Amino acid sequence: MLSGWPVSLILALGLGLTGCGPIAWTRVTINRPIKPRDVAFIVPGRTKWDEVMQNLGAPNELVKAPDDGVVAHYYYWDSKRFGFDLGWPLGFFLPPGASEAPHEMDFGNSGIGMDTFEVAFDGSGIVQYDGFSHANAAARFKGLPFESYKP
Repeated sequence: MLSGWPVSLILALGLGLTGCGPIAWTRVTINRPIKPRDVAFIVPGRTKWDEVMQNLGAPNELVKAPDDGVVAHYYYWDSKRFGFDLGWPLGFFLPPGASEAPHEMDFGNSGIGMDTFEVAFDGSGIVQYDGFSHANAAARFKGLPFESYKP
């Protein structure tokens, strides 16, 4: 049987890792991020629809182009949040009745961004152009909450 202090240590570490502590870090990514190295195989005028589908999968959206072609859109979202509750330790020092009083002093920052990769095909299914849009700078983690985004 385990003595009291290892069990308490394991419980404290478990609670700290599950977000029941003063520090919280959350990151959520929806869809697979597409990087420039993932689309290096695309050569406008030569790459065909089936090659793109084989390497990138089905697009999130298809839009008809004016020249009987189609534009495929691949989206992904990235969200980050970091928080530090400066009031969390007060719960250990307040008297039993006062420990339920609100004492949160959250100091944190967050960001969310969306990236889009677009591929345009002509009427015969050959790539005409490809490119990224909507740069994901909003989801870049900031070291300080007052740091500004400078392009």
